[in-house]
Amino acid sequence: MFKFWLFLHFTGLSIWLGSLLAIILILVMMKKHLGSKELSAIVKKITRIGNILVHPSAFFVLLSGVLMIISMNLNAKPFYLAFMERVGGITVLITIIGVSLFGRKLVKKLTQLEVDGEVLKHTRSINNYIMMMLLSILLVLAVIFVVSFRF
Repeated sequence: MFKFWLFLHFTGLSIWLGSLLAIILILVMMKKHLGSKELSAIVKKITRIGNILVHPSAFFVLLSGVLMIISMNLNAKPFYLAFMERVGGITVLITIIGVSLFGRKLVKKLTQLEVDGEVLKHTRSINNYIMMMLLSILLVLAVIFVVSFRF
């Protein structure tokens, strides 16, 4: 059963990081061309698709990681496992909560601008959303680094 959870762990991790990176790259390229209603609609769809991909995959990483650690039955965990358990769990929570909040703020701003008949020209809300996703990626990479070298 451990190998099954490990497979789910790696699959969730790759979908999680891949979708975050793809969304970041798309939004960075789109920032330069803001100013149309079509782009605002596309940004809203990208945010929705990101939530569909990022949150479940991050949750599967957390769930499979917890189940793998439980199945190990270790009394004294090495540092890298304790680090992965604690910092990895916090990273999942930060990702799910932070990306959701900043994504919701971005969508609300775009919706309000559409109601007012305007378009998004300032990139502050998109930058905040991108920074939250970059923070999530950096935290995941820090956990992967520590676990890879088994500190």
